[in-house]
Amino acid sequence: MTDETPAIRGGQPVRSDPLGYGGQSIGDRETEAVVEALESDYITRGPRVDEFEESVAEFVGVEHAVATTSGTTALQLAGRAAGFGAGDEVITTPLTFVASAYPACHTGAEPVLADIDPELRTLDPDAVRNAITDDTEGLVPMHYGGHPCDIDALLDVADEHDLTVIWDASHAFGTRVGGRPVGAERDMVVFSFHPVKNITTGEGGMVVTDDDALARRLRSLRSFDMDYEPDGHDDEPWYQVATGLGYNYNVTDLQAALGVVQVDRLAEFKRRRQEITARYDEAFEEMPGLRTPVVREEVDPMLHLYAVEIGEAFGCSREEFVNAMHAENVYVQVHYVPLHYHPFFQEEYGYERGQFPETEAVYERLVSLPLFPGMDDGDVDDVIRAVTRLHRHSR
Repeated sequence: MTDETPAIRGGQPVRSDPLGYGGQSIGDRETEAVVEALESDYITRGPRVDEFEESVAEFVGVEHAVATTSGTTALQLAGRAAGFGAGDEVITTPLTFVASAYPACHTGAEPVLADIDPELRTLDPDAVRNAITDDTEGLVPMHYGGHPCDIDALLDVADEHDLTVIWDASHAFGTRVGGRPVGAERDMVVFSFHPVKNITTGEGGMVVTDDDALARRLRSLRSFDMDYEPDGHDDEPWYQVATGLGYNYNVTDLQAALGVVQVDRLAEFKRRRQEITARYDEAFEEMPGLRTPVVREEVDPMLHLYAVEIGEAFGCSREEFVNAMHAENVYVQVHYVPLHYHPFFQEEYGYERGQFPETEAVYERLVSLPLFPGMDDGDVDDVIRAVTRLHRHSR
């Protein structure tokens, strides 16, 4: 038995401590900003939330940014602001986290799934066009792994059928297409700031838009759908009224203080992610049976995931690959179990396995390797060594 025998087959693991697939990067600046907020007059939503929203809006190049408690609640608010409701259909991808369907599910609309372009792993515009009916009101494309979907083609479909588009860009903050940041597309774009995402506020999300009316509706829904200055408020300053059914999705100044610094560090994070992906690309480009992520020429990506596909020529199954990596203390992940595999979508909407062949074929091969700015060169070496030793031994 040699040093290059995979751990799952009796060799020594490439590392003694676990390496996760993602993680946050928090430094002294973030700590100082949060402590300063904690010692201020505001710890719930206050001036730092305004500053955070302004910094994101300026970075993306839009008029409005509305911070909320998570990417999931941001999607939910976007669906409400769009006016989706019972009898409407909203199209999204099966290859995503469940929250991409929530603009439909939480408004009483029906989530309609359309198959993916297997190269980009994002919604296929032709499949979307084929899924449209007289009841279709919205479209929720998701930028898988941080690489954008075919934005122009999907906008063409949306324009043809007068659909409201909610772009799920939870993976794509910092990505640019044709020199423009992802996030400036109509009608609403949603970001996530979970700790494994491209920047973090612990938990948090954002809806960005150029539409003044949508921004007003989002801000109202985020805070109980309250009118804080109704008629009579000037004489009775305590008089505030609920105008509808809203939510308490207010993000705190503590989170926003963290977010402001993270936005300022975005270029640093992007540079490190690109360094890591370049190392992976070089190591795995010629490896039979392992497909690396596609990046189109016009895209300057900030990948959230480095998702590879394990084919037959690699020498082992996806299941064997995942378990072998875990034995090496390299904790890979799979993104995602398709929506139509989940009991909720099967029982509530009648979906079943076998309906979306492109999605299912990609899913059966997918594995996300570790990718986050806190990885040092030794961590990257460990991932490459773990994959390489398994490939050599499997063949």
